[in-house]
Amino acid sequence: MISLFRKIRQRLLQQNRITKYLAYALGEIFLVVIGILIALQINTWNENRKYRNQEADFYVNILSDLDKDLEKLDFLTEFHQNRIEILSTLLTYLRNPADKMGAEKFGILIEPLYYSEAATSYSTAFESAKSSGSFSNFRQKEILKSLNQYYADFEKIKIIMTSITEFISNSFEPVMAEISAIHISTNSGAMVIAEKGNSKFYDLIHAIEDRRDIKSDYEKVLYDPRFEAFVIGDLGRCFNLISRIETRKENLLLLKAQIDGYL
Repeated sequence: MISLFRKIRQRLLQQNRITKYLAYALGEIFLVVIGILIALQINTWNENRKYRNQEADFYVNILSDLDKDLEKLDFLTEFHQNRIEILSTLLTYLRNPADKMGAEKFGILIEPLYYSEAATSYSTAFESAKSSGSFSNFRQKEILKSLNQYYADFEKIKIIMTSITEFISNSFEPVMAEISAIHISTNSGAMVIAEKGNSKFYDLIHAIEDRRDIKSDYEKVLYDPRFEAFVIGDLGRCFNLISRIETRKENLLLLKAQIDGYL
């Protein structure tokens, strides 16, 4: 093609047809420019298509992370509602000393209070895209803004859950350490909620025979003012956490609806 254009130009020059040569040259330049513009447009279109595919894949991965988040939030709600039920029962007994619960029931109610859950947020897709700079190529800025706020708000949940764990270590375990653990049996884990279970621990403790002549002194803990302070404080934290979890679940469902609408 280039050699053809060159031959035409040479023929026009040899024939001294300057006007036609200039017109032809301008036409050739025009065609070249049009070709460049078309190539750039195709390249831009390909780049935009690549970005749109990346954005769609990103939101598919985000939906997967949000589903994991929702499953974890449901578990945390169940975990802490169970904790509230136990704490409420213990508070009822300690404020009504005429009602005797017995060592075995005390063990069943007290064991779940040793457990807490770590704060977990599934944000792999979001953090990966954020660190790679992909957000600048995405069109759905409002969804990105909502996602950014959603993951930033996780810190509120993390703070409360960390405070529950610390409260157990600082206010609950020191009181429990003042009495023997003979109230622990195979039934002690009946109300424990743990994602992977913990029955083997209670089976092991029960299997090791205790030949000491010790009576359970659970009432020493039950009527200790420090224990009451722990129960009330832990109740407050659990209610606060569940409220935060419900708000997070509402925001999560709104985000899923936004993303589903885009996809």
